[in-house]
Amino acid sequence: MSTTINNRKPVRSASAIIAGTESGQHLLKIDGYSHTKDKLPNGSDIKSRSFRVGGHYWLICYYPNGSHLENTDSISIYLKLKHDITEGIKAHFTFTILDRAGRPAHTGDRLKYVFRDHGFGHRSFIRRDTLERSSKYLWEDCLTIMCDLTVFKELETQDIDVTAATPPPPPSPLPLPTVVVPPSDLCQHVGALLATGEGADVRFEVDGKIFAAHRWVLAARSPVFRAELFGPEKKARAIDVVRINDMEAYDFVVLLCYMYTDCLPKWEGEVVAMLPDLIAAANRYKMERLRLICEHKLCEYVNERTVIAMLAFAEEHHCNGLKEKCLRLLDDPVKLRGIVKTEGLEHMSKNYPYIMKDVTAKLAAAPA
Repeated sequence: MSTTINNRKPVRSASAIIAGTESGQHLLKIDGYSHTKDKLPNGSDIKSRSFRVGGHYWLICYYPNGSHLENTDSISIYLKLKHDITEGIKAHFTFTILDRAGRPAHTGDRLKYVFRDHGFGHRSFIRRDTLERSSKYLWEDCLTIMCDLTVFKELETQDIDVTAATPPPPPSPLPLPTVVVPPSDLCQHVGALLATGEGADVRFEVDGKIFAAHRWVLAARSPVFRAELFGPEKKARAIDVVRINDMEAYDFVVLLCYMYTDCLPKWEGEVVAMLPDLIAAANRYKMERLRLICEHKLCEYVNERTVIAMLAFAEEHHCNGLKEKCLRLLDDPVKLRGIVKTEGLEHMSKNYPYIMKDVTAKLAAAPA
């Protein structure tokens, strides 16, 4: 209750002490996990791009082989300020590995720290053998880590206007919940059928090995398989074995993997080496997208040492993009003469007769 003096209204004022927070998230995607593991030794890190939360810029420090000698078998991950400050900044944060659909797969403890000039985080966030065994954490050599950060702002005092005659507006209604639709997982589920063999109704014999598969998948992916498995003159029954000649077992494994999942295994050395065989298989089964994927990847390996063989392969298998990449390299007259000198015209004429017209034209156009 307030009193008045000389019938005057009492003077009233108010203030508020505000302890505010600001939250944010940052995704760090390690695309090429194996390469970072091979390149960065224990104690070495690679940092994310900076991101702003709570009026400050932050960095995520990722150590693929651990930050200290005692945790070389784990990955380490830390959060730090981009610039050192004198006054501490209090923050709470967690790191989470996301699966292929963007869902949490592994979450570390919620950490609390006052940041000044040092970072803070997990020395042993997850063991590498655990990480590498599960496609839930690591897929196509890709690892995604989310940092969920809450920053406590400095305390501040603000005046509150208690004299306004107009009552404050009613609070805004809460936003309606948003339904988050994850990416399609069709390929993941169809790929699981290949792994388990459940419901398989056709078998293939390739290079002395037997593989179980599903007719409808192969027929949907390749018109050649469709004609063979469902055409009027189909030779295979549910219990029959379809024999495939002129193909190695591992090539057929990768071909099946692509047909069920629409992607190829990790681009490691042995997969790169089989790219020409996969192109031949793609042509054989009329799978144009697979052929273009392999051709695109093969273009990365065109150099002065491989260009002649690549050009011959491109000519023989009608790989126009690969052929263009080879011919562009041969546009350099210095490189062209060096390649011809190394290979020898007689050797090239005997082993690569398809390309001699192109090479001869390039030589004739090259300045003396």
